[in-house]
Order: sequence, then structure tokens, then C-alpha cells
Amino acid sequence: MPFSRQFPTVALVPLGFLLCACGGGGGSTHHPPTPLTNIDLAVTGFTVSPSAADPEDTLTVSGTIQNVGTETANPEFGDEFRVRFNLSRDGTFELNEQGFLEERIKDPIPPGGSLDFSYTAPYGGGDTLTLYADFCTSSECVPPETGVIGVKVDSGEAIREVDEGNNFAFTTIEVAGTRVAAVYGGCDIGTLQIPGCELQISDGLRSIVESRPSLEPATQVMFPNDLQRSLYVTVRIINCQAAQSPSGQCGGSWAIVATTQKPGLEASTITVNCPCQANFGTGPNAACNCYINIRDPAY
Repeated sequence: MPFSRQFPTVALVPLGFLLCACGGGGGSTHHPPTPLTNIDLAVTGFTVSPSAADPEDTLTVSGTIQNVGTETANPEFGDEFRVRFNLSRDGTFELNEQGFLEERIKDPIPPGGSLDFSYTAPYGGGDTLTLYADFCTSSECVPPETGVIGVKVDSGEAIREVDEGNNFAFTTIEVAGTRVAAVYGGCDIGTLQIPGCELQISDGLRSIVESRPSLEPATQVMFPNDLQRSLYVTVRIINCQAAQSPSGQCGGSWAIVATTQKPGLEASTITVNCPCQANFGTGPNAACNCYINIRDPAY
């Protein structure tokens, strides 16, 4: 059954943990050309807990920043660099991606020294929902889906390091999205003349339109693994000829079924019926709007 998706124009940027140097001295912000340094930042021991989460759950991201170079990072007062955390599907990131958390590191890290970090934040901040509102791209996807939480140091490459390739670390996480389906209940159109029952669903980022002129029930998976908590639904009755006659009316309905699954918990399923009716006196067309919380906030 055909359906269309309209996505906003966004720069797809997978997520990583980005550290950028900002300030003066060895960890300073230098405008091009940036002097070559003997600083070499690396990330080790990167962990994320819990191992399964949805966008509103608080994650704890921990690890160690090591300076394996021969020059101190942040040698002077006011020097700093940033560390950024991202969600992705495959352990990648893009230059301008905001991630979901960014922190400033101001402590000096001498050659051979290290600095432990531990931060808490939900992964749904930044551009996570813009990039991964549909976390997977196939209608066969069932949450949770495996994703990747990443960290990158020196994200803006403000420090010209000895080795830029060891600024990254990644670990897997089970992304507990919500599988959303639309179940077509059929349209009673009366006297038929190119009639139909149309459904439009949007989560505020992209929309899907599904049209059905027949009376046969059907199910269409609309958002395979959605990270949103709510949907806007409009059901339209189109060209109801019966509504042109006294006491005439046409009706139609869709049911929106949303299922969220976290490991170790029973699936949470919410079903909302969206009926619509065109009556004599209001014309052959009708639009009925529904706002749906597709995921129990307590789940």
C-alpha cells in the first residue's frame, strides 16, 4: 500500500563525542593556521548505562581522556576544550552535528596524564530527534533497535594533534523507540463518486499521508521505530455524496496503534481510535483531528 514521507531538509550527521579546544596556549582556540602541537588526546574506557533507553531516560556516560602526547593540554588559565556525546546508527559522526551533550574541559592534562569524566543526560537532546526520529528505515523494524553512543575529543580540531584518529570511542545501546501503525477501519461513503478516507500523520518533524478509497480494512506501519512521544493525526472524509441529501452522512475511521518495548519489561501498547464523519449540512468533506501520546511517560 503506497504511502509518502516528507522529511525536512536536514544535514544528516551521525553522532559522536566531540572535544574541541578553545582558549589560549596548548589547549587554546587558534584561528587558521593552527600551530602544530605535540598534544595527543585519546578516549579510553568509554561506557554508557543503562544499556537500553528511550530519548527521555537519563544516561550516564563515563570514560577517561588521556594525553599520550609530549605537550600539556590546557597549560594556561583560561584554556579549555570540549567533549561531545552523540547517538548514531553505526558509530559515525558529522562535523557540524550538535550531539546531545557537550561539556568543557578546563583541567590541564600533562604528557602521559589522564582525566576521568562522568556526565548524565538523556540522548534525546541536540539534534538526535531531528536525525533519528525514525531510528530505523525499514517497516520490519521492531524496537528496541541497536544503536551506538559515541564520544569525540577535540571536535572542532582546534588543537592540531599528533594523531587525530584516536579522539573517538563508541559503545552500543538498545534504542527503545515506538513502533507506530495505522489500522484502516474502512469508510462508509454512501453514494460513491471518487470517495475516500484519508489519513495524515505527523510527529512535527515529518508527515505521512495514506489514502484508501475502499472499504477493506488494512494495516500500515507508518513509523517503524519512532523516538517521539506524540503524534498529530488528521482523518479526512473525501467527497461524501450521501451528505448532500437530508439525513445523509458518511463515516470513516482509523486506529493508531503504538507499541514500545524495553528489554526486561512487558511491551507497552496504546491504541487510539480516530473516527470521522461527514453530515448533511456540513458538506461532502470532513476533517477530524487527533493528538496522540503514543508512549506512556511512565514507561
